[in-house]
Amino acid sequence: MLKLLRKKKVAKRIFYVLAAIIIPAFVIWGSASVINKSKAPDYAGVIFGKKISFDEFQDALAGWRMQMKLQYGDKANEITGAFFNPAQAAWDRLIILHEARARRISVKDSDIVAMITNLPFLQRDGRFDPQTYNLFLKYSLNEQARIFEEKLRQNIAMSKVFEEVTDKINISEDEIRKEYEKQNIQTRIEYVFFPSLGYKSKIAISDDEIKAYYEAHKDKFRVPPQINAAYAAIELKNDATEAQKAEAAEKIKKIAAAAKTKELAEAAKVEGLEIKETGLFSLEDPIPGFGWIPELSTLLFDLPKDATSKVVELNRGVYLFKIKEKKDTYLADFNDAKEKAKDGLLSERSKDMAAKNAADFVNAIKTKPSDFKQAAAKEALEVKETPLFSHEGYIPELGLAQPLKDAAFALSKDEVTAIPIELQQGFYAIKSIETFPIDEEKYKKEKEEFSKQLLENKRNKAFNDFFEELKKKARLVNYIQDSMVEKYR
Repeated sequence: MLKLLRKKKVAKRIFYVLAAIIIPAFVIWGSASVINKSKAPDYAGVIFGKKISFDEFQDALAGWRMQMKLQYGDKANEITGAFFNPAQAAWDRLIILHEARARRISVKDSDIVAMITNLPFLQRDGRFDPQTYNLFLKYSLNEQARIFEEKLRQNIAMSKVFEEVTDKINISEDEIRKEYEKQNIQTRIEYVFFPSLGYKSKIAISDDEIKAYYEAHKDKFRVPPQINAAYAAIELKNDATEAQKAEAAEKIKKIAAAAKTKELAEAAKVEGLEIKETGLFSLEDPIPGFGWIPELSTLLFDLPKDATSKVVELNRGVYLFKIKEKKDTYLADFNDAKEKAKDGLLSERSKDMAAKNAADFVNAIKTKPSDFKQAAAKEALEVKETPLFSHEGYIPELGLAQPLKDAAFALSKDEVTAIPIELQQGFYAIKSIETFPIDEEKYKKEKEEFSKQLLENKRNKAFNDFFEELKKKARLVNYIQDSMVEKYR
């Protein structure tokens, strides 16, 4: 126990940056786990060939939740529920702590003292206040000082792994300048759009051509695995109270229990509910009657035929599903696939025509850029202008459009691109209007802060890459279920 902390003033050192460095990375990284669906053993999982006990997993989960409270305060539960997978975060923590031990990293008591005494919310009149600290432990964390401080010891060890991995990373003057220009130089263009699907109505094709297209592209007409799910539902209004939600959940749980020994329809009827069906749908389709809910689709497709799901709570209500039918993938015959084949052939030829028309337009005016608008008017094509945009900015109506932006920044004033720019929706002929360089005085003022942020990003990227490789080496086997994580709250 760190008696020194609670009895004496201690010099300040900054360790609180750990939360800002490591926590956001968990959102991006996730955890590449292997879920073993066989009967779970009496331990939480395996990393680096070592069994991890439930107590070790619970300790890591508690440490991560403590980090979240330090970082986000009263918003911690809300943010973790919306953006984090607690089980993945706990495994990530265990993997990094394993690496810290492998590197023989040690943390002194003075390091923990320095971290705590620099926490802003434990300050009073610019100095660490032991009474505030005790109140924080009791009412905010509900944690003993010894346990809290040992979690901080782990945090600091994790931050030292980060420092060791990224210590030699730096940035050059050239990198700073190029990245600043990339983010701050702005340009503006005018363009003509040739939509890939815009010429379908002008194309005629025969049945023989459609049949030939079908034969040459059969993989496109393979129907993926499909399921049909029956379900009992209690749907709730947006203003439903917690009591109403709890009542609905209890009723569905009764149906789930009864459905273990009788048909779902019979079990639901006892509670006054009728069974509905989704109809056949694939994993890539929206669920009929529900829309796009990837987590629910995955849950349902993992169930065998005639199996009943766990109770599913959505914003719109509480549900219990039973898989009524499962269809394996199959190749649709030509008669069933004819319309899809026809549309595919028309789309292909329309795209070819769009590409040709765009190339003809560019070839006609690239030696005379001043004819851009006149040439477009002659072909009844609309010329549009963009507002100023940066290399990493968003262009109204076009989106991120990175290939187009790359081409635009390579153009001189009034120059037309040598070839059309292809995006997903079609082809673009573009002409530069004007480009504004960076403000040199502004660059001088912002350079120092910009450099710090750029270095931090580069270090985070390097650690991200390192950690991805570390996770592969860990070969995580995870026996923790979501319900078990809830138990560890």
